This record gives sequence, C-alpha cells and structure tokens, in this order.
Amino acid sequence: MGDTILDVLARDVAARGGHPFILHQDRRVTYAELDRLASGAAHALAALGVEAGERVTLALGNSVEYLVAAFGILKAGAVLNPVNPALGAAELDYIVGHAEPRVVVTAAAHVETFRGLGHSCRVVTPDALSAAGAGPAVRVGADDPALLLYTSGTTGNPKGVLFTHGNSGQGGRRFLGTLGITADDTILAVTPLFHGNAWGAVQTALHAGGTVAFPPAFHASAFWPLVRETGATVLYTLRTILAMLLARPPSELERTSRLRVILGLGSAPIRERVMARFGVADVAECYGSTDAGVVTITPVGVPPRAGSCGPPVSGVEIRIVDDDGHDLPPRVAGEIAVRSPSRMTAYFRDPDETALALRDGWFLTGDVGWLDEDGWLYFVDRKKDVIRRGGENVSSALVEKVLREHPRVAEVAVVGVSDPVLGQEIKAFVVASGPVSQNELLDELREFATARLARFQVPRLWEFRASLPKTATQRVEKYKLRQTGGTLLG
Repeated sequence: MGDTILDVLARDVAARGGHPFILHQDRRVTYAELDRLASGAAHALAALGVEAGERVTLALGNSVEYLVAAFGILKAGAVLNPVNPALGAAELDYIVGHAEPRVVVTAAAHVETFRGLGHSCRVVTPDALSAAGAGPAVRVGADDPALLLYTSGTTGNPKGVLFTHGNSGQGGRRFLGTLGITADDTILAVTPLFHGNAWGAVQTALHAGGTVAFPPAFHASAFWPLVRETGATVLYTLRTILAMLLARPPSELERTSRLRVILGLGSAPIRERVMARFGVADVAECYGSTDAGVVTITPVGVPPRAGSCGPPVSGVEIRIVDDDGHDLPPRVAGEIAVRSPSRMTAYFRDPDETALALRDGWFLTGDVGWLDEDGWLYFVDRKKDVIRRGGENVSSALVEKVLREHPRVAEVAVVGVSDPVLGQEIKAFVVASGPVSQNELLDELREFATARLARFQVPRLWEFRASLPKTATQRVEKYKLRQTGGTLLG
C-alpha cells in the first residue's frame, strides 16, 4: 500500500520543517508547527478517552484548526470522520448514530445542534484540542482504519466509506507527475476542506513538500486578490466555480497571476475559455469518486481528447463491464470498474453493500462510460440515482424520502436536470394528495425541505403533475424525466 500520510508528514518535517505548509488568511503554518499542534491535539483526544480505531467526527469550516484536528485525529490512531456541518439535522443524526464517534469536534455555533441529537459522544470545540504535549504513542500501519467518509447513497441514507492508512493518503501522490507539481508550488483549494477536492489538494501539497492555501469560504469577488496574495501556482476547483469566474467582468489580476495549471473537475466543456481568458497553461480534467479515489487525469502538456477525462493514473486499472461482469470492447459503454490502491476498503458496517461493490479486487463504480483504444476514459452517465450539483453529491432517494413525509404529497420523483453553472440542478416532480393551490403547496414544500435538508439538497425546480409513471422512482423513468426538463414554478 505504500507510506501512510503520517509517514509523509514525518519526512516533510525532517526535510522541510521550516517551510510553510499552510497559508490561510494571515497565518503561515510551517510543517514543524503543524506537526507540533497536531501532536497536541492527539494528546488532548487521548485525554478525552479516544482510543485507536475509534471514530472522531470533524465538523468544521475551513481553518487551520480543521487541519490541526484532522492530523491530530490520525496521530491518535483514531478514524477521521469529516462531516459538512451544514447538513440537515436528520442526516447529521443518521451519520453520528451510524459512525458512533467517541468525540465530535465542531464550531461553537454547532455544539448545541450536535448535543441535541442525543447521542453519547462528547461534543467539543477546537479549543479543547489545543493541549500541549506529545501525541500518544500510537503506531498505525497501512491496514489500520484511518478515514470514514459519508457519501450520498441510493437508498436514502448516506453510506459510510472506510479507508485505511494505506489507501487514504495515496490520492495526492497521483497528481504530482501528471500535473507537474513540485515542492516550489502553492496549491490553492477553494472548496470546503471536508470536500474531496480540497482534501486532495492538502494531500498533494504534502506529498510534494509544497504549500496549500485556502480561504474560509469561496467568494468570486475575492478570488483573484486571493490568488495574488497567496502566490498560488496551481488551483484545485470545480467547473461550477470556474463558470462563476467566467461570468464576472474581467479583472486586471487575471492575466498577472502565477497560476499555471488548474485541476477543474467537470471543466472539459469550458476548458478552452478558461485557458484563453485566464492565461493558464493547462486545465486538467479528472474522474474519480469518494469510493474509488482518483482514477484518471488528463496529463498536462498532452492534447486533450474531446469528451475524455483522461487515461488512468499510475497504479490504477480500468475495465468496462456489462451487467454480468464481462469485459466490453473499446467504444462500447458499460459500468466502470476500477482496481486501485487508493479505493475504499469497505462500506462501514454494511457487508452486503461491500460485497456488491467489490468483486475480486475490482470496485464497481455505478457509473457508465467507455474506453478508447488507448485506454482513455469517457464518462457517459451515472448508473446510480445521484445528482451532482455544484460539486456536491445529492441523493435523489434522500430528498424523495423527506418530501414524502409532507402530508400533502402523494408521490414524488427527484431528478437532476442540466444547469450551465452547477452542472446539474435538483428538480422535484410532485403529485399532491388532494386539491391544493400549487403556489401555496410550493411554499410549504420549500419551507419543509429547508428545515430537514442541507441548503444544497433542497430542490430549486418544481413541477406538479396529476400523476407519475408507476415506476417513476426507478432509474429508467427518472432518466426520461431528466430528458424532458420542466418549468420553474413560483
């Protein structure tokens, strides 16, 4: 499996201890300082009763304290469980109940939310992890559990995706050669640190011995000043954010930055516009998932192929298979199967789903695509009912489950429809349980959904119908609905 992420950190501390690892607002944190602070956090977690192998939920916004806590959790031998603190109460309740963390680390504003869930875990703020002292003498191996991520599932509840120390830290290494990243680079991440895109930037900087920079939150108006202040040379971001920047009036800072390459997930349709306007040498596309890790990247300096997300990265293999698991020839679409040292180990506490997803070492992604004769991957569609909205995965089944709880909803089908900025927008097709004013019901449903879901999970598009097909909640019918589109009501 190779080195753990803690091994990489220890090497960086020995070789580049005084080099800045983190740039955040007005703080510059060196490798040695992060290591010292993380050891103190590990010491504090041990004092709170955290033992090796236990989960610690981290629900914080972008901050130095986030990374101190994250590396402290790993140093304590515990399992890092990053969570979006903006999730709805029902989803937070499920995740905490399923993960059963010993401790939840969150901002003061969210402490009562987590305590109100009624679980037995301790809920603390980052200040509680600022103890002095060396971390506990816990040695972790490649096969020990390290990371537990919850991803939108297709059955209504999120699935816990478990990684070991051996596979959780491999993703960042795979960007180095493909993107030409070195110790002299500063990687700017503008998505939340609990998002895979930003965590990948942290790992990549660590493997390179370079620097990672990030703001508290993304604001398009502050982006180019941030690029100038940090001296960023590499940007990790999403198509959604690039589209927002393209939609803004030109800034005099755009053509004077040090940015030379952008890793922009989903950016292929706007790649040429981004390169031409912002003067970067290349915009790389990649394919991967929470479960599979990084699978493909379009190499910098190599001509892209229209519609392709690149060849597999070093150490990763791809197959395209039919429903019976048989290999399909080039240019024939089927399910994407991946064999990778950075893919997940198991679905936490779900052996049945694990057995379905892992077959003889191959992970079945649930995505549809095809390979050309040279092994470059072309993504076609999601086989699963997951909507990709602005870089966030939204389970259509979860949104449907919530909306069905409203007493005036008889049937509902939630789908993703194309959006030029977000990639997909969430649309709900609703059948009312009786005569009702559509505008009145729409207001009720928006309020109902907002109280139970994270903001990014609430449908923006709504359409009321007299009935839905009998199999409206099945994928095939949803696909048909997605193609027909609809109108925005209210």
